[in-house]
Amino acid sequence: MKMKYLNKIIFINSANIPYAEISVDGNVHFTGTQGVGKSTVLRALLFFYNADKQHLGIQQGQKSFDEFYFRQSNSYILYEVIRDNGAYTILVGRYQGRASWRFIDAPYQREWLIDDDKQVLSDWVKIRERIDKDVAVSARIESGVMFKDIIFGNTHDHKYARYALVQSSHYQNIPRSIQNVFLNTKLDADFVKNTIIQSMTDEDLPIDLQTYRRLVTDFEREYDEIDCWFRQTRDGSYPVRQQALKIAEQGRTIVALDQQLSDVWHMLNHAVAYSEKHIPLLEIEAAEVEADIEKEHNREKELTAEYDKEKDALNQDLGAQKGKLKEIAQARKYFSDEGIDDKLALAGRESAIRQEAADKQTLLDDLLKAYASIEEKYNIARGKFENARQAFGNMQKEAYYQKQTELQIKRKSLEEERTRNRNQVMETFNSWRHDSDERLQMLLTEQNRTENALKELRHWHPKATEIKQVDEELQQLNFSEKENAAQQTAVKNQIARITAEYEMKETEIKQSSQREQERLDADRTQMREQIAKIHDLLARLDGSLYKWLCENAEGWENTIGKVVDEERILYAQGLDPQLDTVANGMFGVKLNLDNIASVHRTPDEYRLEKNNLEEQVRQINRQLTQLPVTLQEEIAKLGKKYAVQVNPLRQKMTSLKVEEEQVPAKRQNLQNRRHKLEMEEQEQIAQEKEIREHSFNEAVLHVNSEKEARNKHELKNKKDLKELDSSFNKAAKALDEELCIFKESQDAVAAERNQEFAAQKQQLNEQQKAELAGKGVDTNLLEQYRRALNDLKALLMRIDEERSIVIRYRDTEQNLFAKEPEIKKAIKIIEQRLAMIRQRYEDKRTRIGKKCKEMEERRKKVRGELTHRREGLTLYLQMVENEHLVPDAFLSDDKMKKTELDCQQLLSQLRGTVNQKRESIDKLKSIVVSFNRNFKPQNAFHFNTMPVTDNDYLEIAADLQDFMDNNKIEEFRRRTSEHYKDILGRISAEIGSLMKRRSDVDGVIQDINRDFIEKNFAGVIKSIELRADESSDKLMKLLISIHDYAIENAFSIGELNLFSNNNRDEVNRKVVDYLKSLSHQLQNEPNRPTVSLGDAFRLQFRVKENDNDTGWVERINNVGSDGTDILVKAMVNIMLINVFKKKAAKKSGDFIVHCMMDEIGRLHPNNIKGILQFANSRNIYLINSSPTSYNPYDYRYTYLLSKHGVRTRVEKLLKRIN
Repeated sequence: MKMKYLNKIIFINSANIPYAEISVDGNVHFTGTQGVGKSTVLRALLFFYNADKQHLGIQQGQKSFDEFYFRQSNSYILYEVIRDNGAYTILVGRYQGRASWRFIDAPYQREWLIDDDKQVLSDWVKIRERIDKDVAVSARIESGVMFKDIIFGNTHDHKYARYALVQSSHYQNIPRSIQNVFLNTKLDADFVKNTIIQSMTDEDLPIDLQTYRRLVTDFEREYDEIDCWFRQTRDGSYPVRQQALKIAEQGRTIVALDQQLSDVWHMLNHAVAYSEKHIPLLEIEAAEVEADIEKEHNREKELTAEYDKEKDALNQDLGAQKGKLKEIAQARKYFSDEGIDDKLALAGRESAIRQEAADKQTLLDDLLKAYASIEEKYNIARGKFENARQAFGNMQKEAYYQKQTELQIKRKSLEEERTRNRNQVMETFNSWRHDSDERLQMLLTEQNRTENALKELRHWHPKATEIKQVDEELQQLNFSEKENAAQQTAVKNQIARITAEYEMKETEIKQSSQREQERLDADRTQMREQIAKIHDLLARLDGSLYKWLCENAEGWENTIGKVVDEERILYAQGLDPQLDTVANGMFGVKLNLDNIASVHRTPDEYRLEKNNLEEQVRQINRQLTQLPVTLQEEIAKLGKKYAVQVNPLRQKMTSLKVEEEQVPAKRQNLQNRRHKLEMEEQEQIAQEKEIREHSFNEAVLHVNSEKEARNKHELKNKKDLKELDSSFNKAAKALDEELCIFKESQDAVAAERNQEFAAQKQQLNEQQKAELAGKGVDTNLLEQYRRALNDLKALLMRIDEERSIVIRYRDTEQNLFAKEPEIKKAIKIIEQRLAMIRQRYEDKRTRIGKKCKEMEERRKKVRGELTHRREGLTLYLQMVENEHLVPDAFLSDDKMKKTELDCQQLLSQLRGTVNQKRESIDKLKSIVVSFNRNFKPQNAFHFNTMPVTDNDYLEIAADLQDFMDNNKIEEFRRRTSEHYKDILGRISAEIGSLMKRRSDVDGVIQDINRDFIEKNFAGVIKSIELRADESSDKLMKLLISIHDYAIENAFSIGELNLFSNNNRDEVNRKVVDYLKSLSHQLQNEPNRPTVSLGDAFRLQFRVKENDNDTGWVERINNVGSDGTDILVKAMVNIMLINVFKKKAAKKSGDFIVHCMMDEIGRLHPNNIKGILQFANSRNIYLINSSPTSYNPYDYRYTYLLSKHGVRTRVEKLLKRIN
């Protein structure tokens, strides 16, 4: 098979090189002055292997790889690679400013990229046209990783398989080593170590730490969680077990409370159904009572209406009659004020006055008869004056009468209005007064009633029935308490009897198991002694008499074999046996051995017996291992059997205790209820007393108020009447004043005129008088008659003026005053009638009121019960809809339990039980929280350490009850011990396998060291040595320690019980310590996925260069001079490349790679030749560079690089033919 290798590299317009074809199918040396481009070419060759622009040794500040090597669109680097079936070409060009690769399945041809005009093409389409169409060309590859996968055969795409130098999925160390040589990188032990491990035939399968984490990380937690069940306090108690028992007991308490809740719920169902059934009946009854009350009220209203109607009619008559009396009184007063008596007297004298006036006129006429002519003359004159005066007087009188008539009309209107107003006021007052009489009578009656009701409170006990019921409940509670105590005693005795029986059976089982264990221990001890004896005997086989006899004395079995002692002689050493042919006996004694059977056993028989005994021991070990399991199973089975009997009794006992614990609270509740009822009664009595006192006080107040109102109304009536009279008087006075003023104005005019008339008349009288006197007439007597006549005429004028009032008085007297006795009699009759109908009304109203009161009491009772039951249902519905007091399952449970209690009482019991359950759950939660502190969330027992709901806590209690009843801790103890024994076995097996491969690494290192010794060419390097030192990895060291301890104590670990109470069990303690340490170490390295062979040792180097010894180090850097340092690193890297090449070559055949060493001039010429031979012997070509050429015949090619302006020219100076 032809070797695969990079054959040549071609630069086209790349890195200032216009064009250069450089062959690399052998060692190559580049020469040229500093900066001419030698490193540029070497980097391009390194780029073929590592395709990593960041690790080509390009310094910061220099142009990037892409900018420098692919400055133009027609800049190219091509690699021609030789393989079995011919060469192929790799074209590296610029695409979108970065390097990209194409594979061309044909040897390189210049014409592809350079046309006939020697122009370099940049258009890929044109380039592809110049490549034979039958030649396969790959798609553009833009990833350096993908390119390396293709080159080193790590791709699954079959179309790229043809281009692989080698097929390897672990090729990365090859380009890294080549890179290290070029960059003169310090040598790292881990890299070398990994290269060595990967070079081994077997795949390096790491140990999965995730599995160990899954198995061991929780060990300390699981161990502590199980061990805590076995930890005792100084007083010998087991705290965790006691907590578990408390939780179980609390769980039973809650179960008992749940049963109580169920019972109360069923009673509540009965109470609700009873209420739902009776509420409609109560509503009907309430409606009937309400209708009866309404009927009575209507009767009372009808009675009141009839009474009011009759009363109003009588009051109206009474008012009218009293109005007439008042009118009479007012008329009397009016006429009295007008001086009616004088007016009546004067009017009675009218006839006499008129007669007297006529007599006087006759006397006067007689006196003047003799002088009639004089008198007549003067009378005519006076007549004219008198007519004029009379006309004026008549005119004034007419005006006065008109004014008087007008004012009298107004006065009469005022009088009528006053009369109406007075009548109205009196009528209103009389009506109110009568109503007031009625009210006062009723108020006095109400006052007497409220006073009697207040006295009745002394004998009123509204809560007597309920208090009596509570007293009966207290008596029943006392009875139930005694009965509960008796039941507890009975149940306790039953539990004690069953527990004693269980403990006796358990003791029998344990004793039986103990006897069996002792028997098996004795048998095992005896067998072990026999095994040890046989082992000792077989150990002495070499050099024993038995072996000598078998080799030197044929047939000895039938001679000496029949009599010799097996243990002391036959298998003894140091007897120095020899053949003695002289004597045919034993120590000079000849015996007949025909009747003695041969009893000795051969080594094989002993071995068979030993194997049989060992198998029996193993069988006993299995029996001993199974014995505690069987014991626990039998105890668990026994526990289950008795648990069936004792658990119901425990639950019964818990229920009785719960009931007993509830007694004080129930008693206190009943006592509180009794006290509350007493307080409510007192409060109700106090409230009723306050109400009744208030009613009494209100009645008294109303009576007093009514009396006061009567006084006020009387005063107001008088005041109103007075105001009416005052108003009338004022108006009448105004009219009188108006008439007076009018009269005065008339009188003033009349006075003036009368004065004129009087003067004229006086003059005329004087003339007459003189004339008469002249005739001898007594003028004095004449004047006396005339004055008397004038006075009488004045009285008659007054009578005329007062005639109207006299007429009115007489009319009033006849039509009004005469009826006064009749009116008074009528008033008395009406008042008697009013008193009679009021008494009758009050009697009937009292009877109706009494009946209404009885019905209202009944209504109150019915309404109270109806309201109570409705409130009970409302509270029940509110509880169901809003409070979520009971589980949802209760809502669909319609079972009933008969009870006399109502909804409120049962809801109170329900809440009390719910509260007690909540308190119990809170207590349970507190104990569970304390208990759960012993366990992590992911615990061995799958205990729920993060309960959320109440059901979570109840499930914990139930689980712990089952856990304790079935003694499951023993099962966990056994199972966990077995589990971690298996983990130890797994660790031991996996680490054992890894340590076996660790010894293979030692072999590889020895081969490498031997290879250095055999092929060391450089005298300056005395030795280069590798070694595998003990690992410093803490986790790896711990795993190795566990493996070693498991191997040393394999037998003891086979009987492992991690929770043994025997503190002297060193194996248990050590195993626990190891497992805890492993758990902690894995926790300290949470992100570490595996341990592998590389973790099992540290690789170190030691280089001796002349008198310089590096000692054992993990890095090679700056060893001796620069040249020596480069040489050592290059040798180690070449060796490592070779190690990996060998492994890869096993699959796909050997191949050649290149190592680039820049500035090789720092090495001595002898060392250059040696390193070339060192590399070539391993199918590795070296490509070196230096300013000048050294030993050109050591290289196949020597190239000179020179500068021509900015361009670099590459010229082949020498090619070695052979």
